[in-house]
Formats: sequence, C-alpha cells, structure tokens
Amino acid sequence: MIIFGIDALDKSMVEKFKCKNLMQKNYGQTDISEFELPKTVVLWSSFLNGKNMEDEIKEDLWNFTLPKERTFFKFFNSFKAIDVPAFTLKQDEHAMERKYLAGYFKKENTVEEFDKVVWENHEKIKKEFFDTLGNEKDYEVVMVYFDLIDAVGHLSFGIEEKMREVYEELDSVVGKVAEDYDCPILIVSDHGMERIGEGRYGDHTMNGFWSSSGEVSFGNMPKITDFYSVIPQIGGCDGKK
Repeated sequence: MIIFGIDALDKSMVEKFKCKNLMQKNYGQTDISEFELPKTVVLWSSFLNGKNMEDEIKEDLWNFTLPKERTFFKFFNSFKAIDVPAFTLKQDEHAMERKYLAGYFKKENTVEEFDKVVWENHEKIKKEFFDTLGNEKDYEVVMVYFDLIDAVGHLSFGIEEKMREVYEELDSVVGKVAEDYDCPILIVSDHGMERIGEGRYGDHTMNGFWSSSGEVSFGNMPKITDFYSVIPQIGGCDGKK
C-alpha cells in the first residue's frame, strides 16, 4: 500500500485543475471541524494515531514525535515513512522553509528565494520516495509526505499559474506510481487552503481531502482519525507492474 500525505490538498482545487490522478477512483473531503485550529503536526499525528491529539500537543509542535507503537505502522511487519510529520519529519529542511517564510515577511528574502528552497526540498523527498519504491526491499506500506502545495500556497495561493504548477506536479507523481506499481493508493490531506481576501496569500481551511484507488470509499466527510482503523485492512503492495 502506498499512502500520500499531501499537505493542504484541496478538493476544489483538485477539481479546478482536473487532476484525475489525485481524484483516483473515489474521492471527497474530510471534516476536521473537531479541531480548534488546523495545525499541520496536530492533524498528521491524529491521522497516525487514530484519535484527536490536540490536547496532547500544546508546545514545541514541530519537534513532537510519536513512537511506532502509537501509530498504524505497528500493524505492519515492514514499512517506510518518508518525511512524515510527528514521525519521521526532516527537521532541518522544514526549519529552513519556515526561516525563509518568516524572512519574506521581514523583507530578508524574496518569495522566489523561498520557492527555491521549497522546490529543492520537494525534489529531495520525491527522489527518496521513488528510490524506495525502486529498491529490492518489499514494504507492506510506504507513506510519503509532500508539503509543496501548502508551502507555495501560503505566499502564492492567489496566483493561479503557480498553484496549477504545484497541483500538476503532485498529480504527475501519483500518476507515475499508479502506472508503474500494482498497489492500493490512499491520498490524504490534513486540511485545505483558501485565499485570504483579494491578495496572493493563502491559509488553512477546516476541510481536508481523501481519495482511494480501489473500492474502499470513506463516505461523506470522514474525520482524519477514521483512516487509522481502515488502513491495515486495505492490503499490501504486489510491486512493480
């Protein structure tokens, strides 16, 4: 099984840009209204753990880490988790993104410099992901996290050509996996994104996104914690086609 955790993937944008690979066979929104604020680490830890983690994670958000025994990975004999928040997050890379994001508002760097850091990190994660799929070790589940849409969207959600580019990039990644590998694919986002006023900036919404490649449908507006019990039942990966 392959799980794509795609930060800020938004149903309306998937439909707007006609991203068929992201839609897969079944797709819809998730309801995260039970959370006070749509915070990335809180939402992904809740996805991994199967319960709302908002009360547990109050401070030091980005350094919070769950042990395997508190995640659905404990149900699998072999797995690979690539850059997953609250589990295997690449702290240095994301700290650099946050530094350049703050630097933009302090006029210490440009949006182009911020985008360059984000895209470089994305390419590193994408390479590790495809290297993982291509090696000889068989994993029952591989999960990869991409923050490209969220990171670019915070400063450029109102710029359609930039958002189309990042959506098409993720759509192509999923399309390549679906074409090359005989695996169930689950796509989940922590939250969506919306434009702030009439400007260029974007912020989180209280609805995420899900899609599945097979018959498994999560119905109308599942909670992000609902996936925990279903993931172990979906099945493993038969490898390259």
